[in-house]
Amino acid sequence: MSFALLSIQYLSLSMISVLLVSLLSSVIRQLVFLSVNVFFIVYLLGLSGALSTIAFCLLGFALVKIHLKWPALRMLYSLSLFVALFIYMRNYEILQWIFPQEILTSVLSTVGLSFLFFKIIHVLIDAKSNTLRKLEFLTYLNYCLNFTTIMMGPIMRYQDYFDQWHGHKQAIKPTYEAHLDAILRILSGLVKAYILAIWVSKLALQPDTNVLQLSFSSWVIQMYGFFFYLYLNFSGYCDIVIGIGSLMGIRPPENFNKPFIAQNMSDFWLRQHRSLTLWLTDYVFSPTYKQALGSQWLSSYPVLSGNLALMLTMVVSGIWHGASLGFLFFGITHGIYLVIYHTWDHLLSKYLGRKRVNQLRKNWLAKIVGIIITFNAASFAFIFFQLDTHHLLQLFNGLLRS
Repeated sequence: MSFALLSIQYLSLSMISVLLVSLLSSVIRQLVFLSVNVFFIVYLLGLSGALSTIAFCLLGFALVKIHLKWPALRMLYSLSLFVALFIYMRNYEILQWIFPQEILTSVLSTVGLSFLFFKIIHVLIDAKSNTLRKLEFLTYLNYCLNFTTIMMGPIMRYQDYFDQWHGHKQAIKPTYEAHLDAILRILSGLVKAYILAIWVSKLALQPDTNVLQLSFSSWVIQMYGFFFYLYLNFSGYCDIVIGIGSLMGIRPPENFNKPFIAQNMSDFWLRQHRSLTLWLTDYVFSPTYKQALGSQWLSSYPVLSGNLALMLTMVVSGIWHGASLGFLFFGITHGIYLVIYHTWDHLLSKYLGRKRVNQLRKNWLAKIVGIIITFNAASFAFIFFQLDTHHLLQLFNGLLRS
C-alpha cells in the first residue's frame, strides 16, 4: 500500500508527530518518535523491508562503535563491508551479469536505501574523525529512520539533527509568521508534486520510449518535460518534508535553488539536489582530489587530478541514484560536463586572469548563453536517468548504426 505524501495517513501522522515531539521531552520523546518512524517504515515497506532497513541501521551503529573503541582499526575494512552490503541489497543490474540469480535478491532493497546508506557512511566517517558530536543510540536511530526524510532525503547531517533535536539550534523561529510560512511551504509542495508535476508528466519522456522513433520536436518536448517533471516532483516533496520538519523542530536542509538559471554545470549541482552535492564533495571529491595531489604521478597535474576526482564523484552519484545501467551513463555524462567546464575555466583563467573571467561572466549575454547551454545539457543527461536498460541499449545501437 502506498503512503503518498498527499494521503490522509501521511498528513495525519505528520500532525501527530508535530504535536508529540513538541509536547514531550527527554527519553519519552525519543521513544515516541522512534515508534512513529518504525510504524511508518512497516506501513511503507512491510515487515521484511522494515526489518532489513532497521538491521542496516544497526550494523552501521555497530561499526561506528567498533571504530570508536578501536581507533587503530582501518576504516577501509568497514567501508568496504558496508558498500558491498549496500550493493547487494540494492540489487544492481550489473550483479545479474556476474552472479547466479539464485544468490541475488530484491527482498532487501527498500525505499530510501540510498539515502540511508549515505547517512550512515557520513556518521561512520565523522565519528572516526571526532567531528560527530555525541553519538546516542536513540538519536542515531531516529536520525536514520526519520519518516520525513527516509524516502528521498534531503540528506541531513547527524550534527544538524542532533543540535536541533536537543535544542542547541533553532529549526524555526518561535513566531506565528514562521509557523505559517512552514505550513504554506507544505501546501506549495503539495501543489508542485500533485498538481503541476502530474500535469507535466503527460509531456515527459517515459522509461519505455523508443527515442529513435520520435521526431525532433517530440524528442525535445519530452526531454524538457521530464526535466521539469523531475524538478516539480522532487522539489515539491522537499518542500513538504522541510515544512513538516520545521514544525517538528528538525528542519532538513534546502535541496533546490532555482536550478534552471544555473550558468554552468558546477553551478547547476550547487542548485540541484544540493544536499547530495555537498555530501559528495565532502566524502568523495575532496578526499579523492587530496589523494591525487599527494600521489607521485599526479602531484604535478592539479587540473588532471581535479578532473579525475570530478569524474569519479559523478560516477558515484550516478550509481547511487539507481541500480540500472542508465544511471551509470547519467553519472558519466555529468562527469564529462564537469570535466569540460573545469578545464575550460582553468584555461580562461590562465590566459585572461581570474578577475577578467569574473567580469566577463557578469555580462548579461554571457549569463544567458551559460544558462541556455547548461539547461539543455542537463535536460539531455536526464534521458539516461529515465530510460530503462532495454530502450537505452536500443538508443545506443541505433546511434552506432547511423
